[in-house]
Amino acid sequence: MKRPAKDESRLRIGVIDTGVNPWHSHIRGGVTGLRIYLDGEGRIREDDDFRDLVGHGTAVAGILRQQLPDVEIFAVRVFEQDLTSYPSLVARAILRAAAGGCSILNLSLGMSPGPGSDLLTMACREVMEAGCIIVAAGHPGNPRLLPASIPGVMGVLADSLVPAGEIRTDPERRYPYAASGSPRDLEGVRTSDNLWGNSFACARVTAYMAQAGAC
Repeated sequence: MKRPAKDESRLRIGVIDTGVNPWHSHIRGGVTGLRIYLDGEGRIREDDDFRDLVGHGTAVAGILRQQLPDVEIFAVRVFEQDLTSYPSLVARAILRAAAGGCSILNLSLGMSPGPGSDLLTMACREVMEAGCIIVAAGHPGNPRLLPASIPGVMGVLADSLVPAGEIRTDPERRYPYAASGSPRDLEGVRTSDNLWGNSFACARVTAYMAQAGAC
């Protein structure tokens, strides 16, 4: 499917990830957000530090900004430098992003089932029942990855045969959506040397759905 045009001037997309750098040349502002983390006593806390210490969330948001130049990005940081997070934090992030006015949530992340999975599943179901769309990265080697495998969540895999700007669907697959796994081009970096994967395919499906007016 080719991407239709859509006015995104009033659209807010939640990016639940490692944070977003709003000053990056691929972002250029239009970002608000927060951090959700565990304090030293294991309690869930929030603050306004959505800085990206890793770069992953910024790369994901860069795809959204390229395809949706006027969209407002609401970054919810659930990772620190070691890329460790918990289902309870992601569940809280989903609820906060939806409560913050995001009509579509991009989760370029995945967790195997385990302690806290029920919380994550309930959070996804609650916001989807309220009309929010969730797009999440799957993995071909893990058919039970969360939240991508939760019914109603749009699970995505990267496919090198799908041109950038298009998506393909196959309802028979565990993760039925596919898109290019390439991020935005970086000056001075060959495409073959750049990052590639399900995370960026997820962002491309999010952008497609936003422009299609599905949210």
